[in-house]
Amino acid sequence: MDALVAFRGSDSTRQSRLYETGMMSLPEMEPEAPEEMMEWALSPGHVVKVLFGDPEAGGMSLIWSWFGPNFTLPRHSHSADCMYCITKGELHMGRQVFRAGEGLFVPANAPYAYSAGPDGVEVLEFRSVSSFDMRITESLSRWAKIVEGVRLNTERWQSEIPVG
Repeated sequence: MDALVAFRGSDSTRQSRLYETGMMSLPEMEPEAPEEMMEWALSPGHVVKVLFGDPEAGGMSLIWSWFGPNFTLPRHSHSADCMYCITKGELHMGRQVFRAGEGLFVPANAPYAYSAGPDGVEVLEFRSVSSFDMRITESLSRWAKIVEGVRLNTERWQSEIPVG
């Protein structure tokens, strides 16, 4: 890009949900996830929107994500480096807790997992590319715990989904 490109909340082309944009391919799974995984994928516990990105031209991307209280992401990796900035709430990764104003860098193809804190979390995801892949490598036993969390929290998440 040779010119300034602005993005605003009112620009519906830049406020699309990630799955609608084609920027991230459908995840590869190893081992194959159980049927219940779709409960997690379709749950109201997460909203992921593209604020900036152009998969056809390449270049940078900026994604905003909201994860409801105690929402757990399975162990996964992406094909691109990512810088995460927490803007609200807490992100729990193992014994580490990241709060608003803090962040982390995850290199391409490095597996990781995290959970939203008790009040949820909002994060900005910065990447140097607009197109990337996802590979989920969660164990079957942990999938059972993740889906149990979905079933326990779905009602609360539905009442807390951010508007807009």
